[in-house]
Amino acid sequence: MIVLEYIPSKKGKKWKTFNQIDVPLSDGSILKIPAGFGTDLSTVPKILWGVLPPFGNFLLAAIVHDYLYITKDDRGRKFADKEMLIISNKKNKNKVDNYFRFCAVRLFGGLYWNDVIK
Repeated sequence: MIVLEYIPSKKGKKWKTFNQIDVPLSDGSILKIPAGFGTDLSTVPKILWGVLPPFGNFLLAAIVHDYLYITKDDRGRKFADKEMLIISNKKNKNKVDNYFRFCAVRLFGGLYWNDVIK
């Protein structure tokens, strides 16, 4: 179970994990996201929240993606993006939404991965 706590922030909505989250990844490893990990869930400009809310059935995928990006996982950005899609497709039945989000992170995620945007 994922339990999140809202953290007030001037930089937008922020959340932190209340408990450790263990997630099996496609390469057979288990990702351990620690309690207290900070996330913005899905990074979506506020103007688009009516169409693409930052929370939903893809919540786990967004947290895993944020963790892999923030920790600069050795398997790289492409792996992080693909894991987001794999997990989204398991949890969220809206495939159009999943692939749209995947395309967005492939197009713009490099700005975050390379610390152009923080």
